[in-house]
Parts: sequence; structure tokens; C-alpha cells
Amino acid sequence: MAYFNGIQYATNATVVANPGRRESGCDIEINYLNDQGASRNVILRVTDSTVLRGADGSRVSCASFRPGQRVNASFTDSMSDSAPPMARAYSITRLGGASGGVVGIDIDL
Repeated sequence: MAYFNGIQYATNATVVANPGRRESGCDIEINYLNDQGASRNVILRVTDSTVLRGADGSRVSCASFRPGQRVNASFTDSMSDSAPPMARAYSITRLGGASGGVVGIDIDL
């Protein structure tokens, strides 16, 4: 977990659920370790400006994310007061391959 200019970065997070589409986008819930090492869930609100990538770097749809997959994600550090909190996602990239590496991450601001 890292912060930079109001953006949070969660590495090696786990997809908990993909609640599905809303009128303005979709949501992906992830579990990650915060700066204190505590496990935390957040629902990432995916919009048209969110960059979603597969392990090979190709663009993928929100519906392609499944519970149990490992991802790197960047999202706003301001979150709703709901449980779990919600934040706007900038990018979500699936991890894959033997090394678990990432081909690339884009952030469209």
C-alpha cells in the first residue's frame, strides 16, 4: 500500500467480489493490506475512465474480474463512509504468470 498525491496504490490485492454493473459503471471489491499491515476491503467504482488490464497488458472488461484473482489497483484516497468503503478506481491490473508480474499499468487522470 502506498500513497502519492491523493492516490492509493494497493499491490497484490485480492478480488473479493464483482457486484456487477450500475448505470454509470461497475464495482469491484478488493481486499488489501493497508500501511499498518491490517487487512482492509474497499469497493472500487469503475467508470469509463478507469483503465482495466489483464496480466498480458491487454484491456479487459469489468465483468472479466473474478473473486480470488490477484490485482494491483490505484484509487482515490477519499472514500465513502459505507462499510466497506467505496472509492473511485483509476486502474486495476490483474497479476498473472509464474512471476506474478505486471506488464503495465496506466493511470488516466
